[in-house]
Amino acid sequence: MRVGPATLYGSIRRLLADGLIQETAQRPDPTLDDQRRRYYQLTTLGRQACAAEVQRLRTLLDRASLKRLSPGFGAG
Repeated sequence: MRVGPATLYGSIRRLLADGLIQETAQRPDPTLDDQRRRYYQLTTLGRQACAAEVQRLRTLLDRASLKRLSPGFGAG
């Protein structure tokens, strides 16, 4: 999947506005850095939202797996 700049920056703006990420002053080694770059990290709320989404997806996958194993699924 390719994400264009407008999609990426729009997503970053929404994550910032929702309080899920925050800009951080932590930067990599100066030889690997570019001063124009911005760095972000998850907030506590962002970690909670991420954990909830992981659980939601696990539940969804578990349900899908059960349906595939049920007798008669996809018969035809």
